[in-house]
Amino acid sequence: MEITVELKDWVDVLTYPRGVVENEEVKSTTLSWIVNVSPREAAGDHSSILQHKSTDGALREYSYLFWEAATMEPFRICMKNASCVRSSVLSDGLLQDALLAQGLSTDEATEMATHWLPALTKKEFVLIEFLPSVELDKRAKLNVAPMPALIHRVFMLFRSTDTEHSCNLPLVRFPTLALPREAKKPVIVEWGGMECF
Repeated sequence: MEITVELKDWVDVLTYPRGVVENEEVKSTTLSWIVNVSPREAAGDHSSILQHKSTDGALREYSYLFWEAATMEPFRICMKNASCVRSSVLSDGLLQDALLAQGLSTDEATEMATHWLPALTKKEFVLIEFLPSVELDKRAKLNVAPMPALIHRVFMLFRSTDTEHSCNLPLVRFPTLALPREAKKPVIVEWGGMECF
């Protein structure tokens, strides 16, 4: 099945594999990929292989699409929605538990944790807020055509600090969100984060 993935309203975009970037000279950028999606053959594995045509014309396989960018307006952590944790406990399973509670699979949670752990542990404490999908959609639009059964976005705002802040919210405060992962129903999962200063 061929799908188009499009992101809007970002600047300074870096992608892998290279996507089509439009409007680079104006304030916001539109980024898109056209990929062929096919399910993996392994039993119980609901992930897919993505085939993308590179600029050299070769069709290559990828496990996922990667993008990194900046926003036109910076995100800010809302202290009433944030958790302050000692950064040393994140690698003891707390970060994995928090990401699983956000609805990521074990593989997705592990990939996100290992990607962000170096940035999260720069100082003794870290403030973390998981941005609700509704808020992320307002600031960073994600369009997929044809529309999958579900688009699930997990986005973490964080700020490393030497000072403990009085945040009363635990990092894992919701029961684990179970997403429907049926092989025949496409699900788009996006995870990411941003350091806020």
